[in-house]
Amino acid sequence: AAVAKNELPLGGQRSTVNVHSIKSVLMSYAQESPQEWIQSWWKLIDADNDGLIDQEEMNVCVELCLEPVHLALGDVFDRTLEVCPVRTIGLGGVEEARKKNAWFLGVDQDDGVVDAEIPTYIPPAKLSWRNRRKELQQRKILTKTFQGTIARHFRDQAEAPHRLRCIYAWAEKAHQNNKLDSVLVDASEEWGAGAASAVMGRKRYVELEPKISYEEFRMVQKKTFPHLDRIGEEIVTSFKEDLWLLQGSKRQNKELKRDGLLFLLAISVVDLGIWMV
Repeated sequence: AAVAKNELPLGGQRSTVNVHSIKSVLMSYAQESPQEWIQSWWKLIDADNDGLIDQEEMNVCVELCLEPVHLALGDVFDRTLEVCPVRTIGLGGVEEARKKNAWFLGVDQDDGVVDAEIPTYIPPAKLSWRNRRKELQQRKILTKTFQGTIARHFRDQAEAPHRLRCIYAWAEKAHQNNKLDSVLVDASEEWGAGAASAVMGRKRYVELEPKISYEEFRMVQKKTFPHLDRIGEEIVTSFKEDLWLLQGSKRQNKELKRDGLLFLLAISVVDLGIWMV
């Protein structure tokens, strides 16, 4: 690696942030696509405005891009549960819900009413304490499932940390000719040896990894990590799959309970027959 006698890049918290970069982040979420979301965060994180950030900053950039989407979808989900019952019995049953043109059931096409007015608010039916309890239980289950989907999808199912490492490793980085660079620094700056090392003039080499630009990141990301181009769709689709798994596990548990009871009944009948003989 080439040896450069310059100072080690300073880390830590920045003292100032460009207000235009913050405005660009807000406007990108309001009007642009996920690609512009990442690019706006990229410019905000780039402290020296050279268009280059290191691998750790790249990972932080993607995490910051995902966080507003997670918060927004969580807020939409909570508001949806406030205005829409989880179970149709919350409106008095399926038939009663169709009479009220419940928007989540759609408009009945058999009556020839295509442009029927869909009410924005449907008053809930009066429920017994048992049905209210079931409604609250289902809301808790759905909320917990959705929160789990948000927390796990990109981290575990999409394998974001692994994909980001691949993006950085496979990108053709022009900075430092895509090679490590060695920097000569005072040992006391990193090792905390104090005044003794400074007096002795002790030095050491620090290897700096090359930085990556957004264009280089994007060139590999669209092939390796296309999930970032459809963040909201990815989360909603994953939530639907989690609901399928939840329903399948409940159905499997019911079948297992039924088969277990039938097996015990059959064993009891056989034992009774043996005992009578």
